[in-house]
Amino acid sequence: MRFIKAYVDGYGKFNNRDFVFEPGFNLFLGPNEAGKTTMMSFLRTIFFGFPGRRDASGRYEPLAGGIHGGRLELETSDKKTFSVSLKPGRTLTGEIIILNGDGSELSGEGARKTLSALLHGVSENIYKTVFAFSLTELQQLDSLENDEINAHIYSAGTGIGDVTLPDILKTVEEEKNKIYKPGGTSQIVPKITKELESVRAEISDIKKDQERYKSTIKEIENLRQEQTRLSHVIDNKRREKEKASRLKAGRDNVNELNEIEKQISSLPSVIEEFPLDGAGRLDKLEEKLTERKEELQECKNQINNLSTQKDSICIDNKVLEAEALISSLAEDRSAEIENIKKKDEIESNTTSLKTDVSNAITDIGTDWDEDRVITIDVGKEASENIRVLTEGLSNAQINVEKAENALVQEKRNKEESSREFQAFSHNLETLKPESRLKYLLIFGMPFVVILGILFWTTLKPISGIIVVILGFIAIAFCYFYYKTPKSYPDESKEQLPDILGARKKSIEETEKALSNAKDEHKRALGKWQGWLRDNRFSTELDRNGIFDLIESVRKARELIRKKKEAEKKLQHVEERSHTYLGRVNDALKLCNLKTTSLDNISQSIHKLDDTLKKQKRFKEKKEHLEERIRELETRKKTIQNIINDLENSIQNLIVEGGAGNAEEFRKHSTVVQKRERLMERKNTLEIQLARLIGSAPEIEKFKEEVTAETDPMTTDQSIEKLENEITQLEGELSGITQNIGAKKNQISELEKNERLGGLRLEEENLKARLQEAISEWSVNAMCYTLLNKAMTIYEKERQPFVLKHAGRYLDKITEGRYIRVIKKAEGNKLVVETPEGLQKSVNALSRGTAEQLYLSMRLAFIKEYANRVGTLPIIVDDILVNFDPQRAKTTIRLLNEISKENQIIMFTCHPNTLDLCKKEIKDFKEPVLIDV
Repeated sequence: MRFIKAYVDGYGKFNNRDFVFEPGFNLFLGPNEAGKTTMMSFLRTIFFGFPGRRDASGRYEPLAGGIHGGRLELETSDKKTFSVSLKPGRTLTGEIIILNGDGSELSGEGARKTLSALLHGVSENIYKTVFAFSLTELQQLDSLENDEINAHIYSAGTGIGDVTLPDILKTVEEEKNKIYKPGGTSQIVPKITKELESVRAEISDIKKDQERYKSTIKEIENLRQEQTRLSHVIDNKRREKEKASRLKAGRDNVNELNEIEKQISSLPSVIEEFPLDGAGRLDKLEEKLTERKEELQECKNQINNLSTQKDSICIDNKVLEAEALISSLAEDRSAEIENIKKKDEIESNTTSLKTDVSNAITDIGTDWDEDRVITIDVGKEASENIRVLTEGLSNAQINVEKAENALVQEKRNKEESSREFQAFSHNLETLKPESRLKYLLIFGMPFVVILGILFWTTLKPISGIIVVILGFIAIAFCYFYYKTPKSYPDESKEQLPDILGARKKSIEETEKALSNAKDEHKRALGKWQGWLRDNRFSTELDRNGIFDLIESVRKARELIRKKKEAEKKLQHVEERSHTYLGRVNDALKLCNLKTTSLDNISQSIHKLDDTLKKQKRFKEKKEHLEERIRELETRKKTIQNIINDLENSIQNLIVEGGAGNAEEFRKHSTVVQKRERLMERKNTLEIQLARLIGSAPEIEKFKEEVTAETDPMTTDQSIEKLENEITQLEGELSGITQNIGAKKNQISELEKNERLGGLRLEEENLKARLQEAISEWSVNAMCYTLLNKAMTIYEKERQPFVLKHAGRYLDKITEGRYIRVIKKAEGNKLVVETPEGLQKSVNALSRGTAEQLYLSMRLAFIKEYANRVGTLPIIVDDILVNFDPQRAKTTIRLLNEISKENQIIMFTCHPNTLDLCKKEIKDFKEPVLIDV
């Protein structure tokens, strides 16, 4: 199970806050103790309800508004989601509501059962002790040793689900006490016994007067006595047979056990507390000592070799002193070499530009030179003067052309007026229109009539009529057309001379305007030619020519500018090249090398750079060798210290084994190992005898019987004889039992009384009920005893697994300083063991190391719990405050490793914990900030 999201409605100073939990490792960072303490209390409370009034501070009543409580969203291992809400209810603990992923809602007892299933039956005490603990709980190891935790893990290990073993034991005990309890009167067995005694008393009263009944009863009693006697005889025979069988089965074990005890007593005396696996530990220590001595010698050889190499390295300090100069030369080499290469290109470009300038000036004119090209004004003012003068000249030319065109037009108008005068005179003499009408009527009407007759006769009469009508219409149209008078100009013959005079006068005015336009053109031409002479241009240039000339001057001037820039650039390149060459030669002289020229400057720089790199390599190699020598010296001291420690450990181990030297210690170890093997075999034989015989006193008695046995063969043969006797006696007992049955039938005949029969029936029913109650009580009592015994055995078997996990975790936290956690049989105390086999009690550990042991134990319980039940989130609160920085790092790594199985939620108010998490956890997510 893991947490998804927490919503705090009102809890302490929290109000309407959301907190999101990621899978794996989660860090919650608060500015002070208050925020993280409140949040951890909320996560504890949401499952088990609010504390009572006695713990008012632990209730965290809302101080910033909102409803007391909140909501926690969960996800199980099978990807089912649940929302657990806690709010005030009818009780002080509040009301728990669970919303399932399918939308169904549970409350009351159903919600509590579902929540218990989600928590795998974990109680509030277990949850706060093992899964959600602060520094205070961490420091209390005894809280992990209570019966409830052991019983809960045992319940999971036995496969009984989320029901804890104490609950089962309590239920069994209650059921047992309901049936029978010593000294009780209200249980089932005392009540049935009382009723049975009452019935039997009443039966006895009814039977008092029946003499035969009494005699029969007497006979039955005698038979029963005989039956009892035979039963005792059979039991004795069976015990004798069982004794003989046990002697036969256990005789060899007792004899072997006696032999082992003789061998043990014959072994040489060795110190009782001889070190465990002493010879193996001594071999390992001696092997480590040999390895360390070899490593020490190897280290010394390396130091000598490195010292020889260091002394053979010669360094030229002058080259190293010139490192800055050589490095700057090497850095500038590409740019300077490129600059030198550009020199030829710039010289070629300069020469080309000079040729272009010369050609451009020659194209302008033979009398032109660079000074004239540069000094002549070809700017905007000159262009404006050219534009004004040329536009004035152009306008004057246009005016002349316009005047000439106007004169030509006036002359044409005069000629046209003369022609119109002649045409008018001719029209006055033309024939009258009436003569034309006369000819039209004389010849046209007969023609129409003849044509109509022709159509009448040849085609149809109607066609002839139509032709005649159309002909008359055409004659009428012609008549009216010629009869209408034509319009002629209003000028009369007397007005024509005035018109001709006006035309003549207009021609004279136009000729005068033409003369004025030519004078203006001459003045404009004079100004233009004067400007050309003033600027030393040819007077033959027109507008287009002068602009072409100015454009050529501008191009020539641009070429001159480029030529000067190229010459300046060439000068700069030459100066820069000689400056760089000087720096290179200075460096060469400083390094006792031959100076160079511009042609070989690149090779010289390479040579300088190679020399510098070579000297730097020599220096770095020498420094590396010196550093390596220092490291080896340090390592040599460390190895020597380790050798001393190993020698001390060997000597301590030998002394602890009560020996004077290693050889004697090994002899003692051989004796101890032989004794242990004999003791192990002895324990095995004793266990077998315990299963066969029983308790220790019985075993001792059995040993005495085996010792006292004179003839084992006779004992073995008696088993078959006793079996036959038992069979014969059981036959006699069966006959007596049948006789008792017959007598009981006679009693039944005598019991004719109806009341007596009912009482007998009631007696049998009560006896049956009593037998059933006793059987049920026996089953419950046996179950209670077996469960208690099974729990004790399981705790002993479980303990090594928990300690094994705890040792592994402590080994990781302490980086091998302590590798094992052991629980001593004497006093049931925890100790930790170093790689050298030294053991320390908890009291001998520092505070931080003790807390690391307690943390390892809790994580071991959680690991065992996860293997048998399931995973739950682990919540811790500032458990690293007493850890040194290195142990804190290893603890963070361990928690991150565990977070792959159990979600980890760590609360802290220390920024250095955040720094550790960022450094030690790959892909660490940003912390959740808790601000109250």
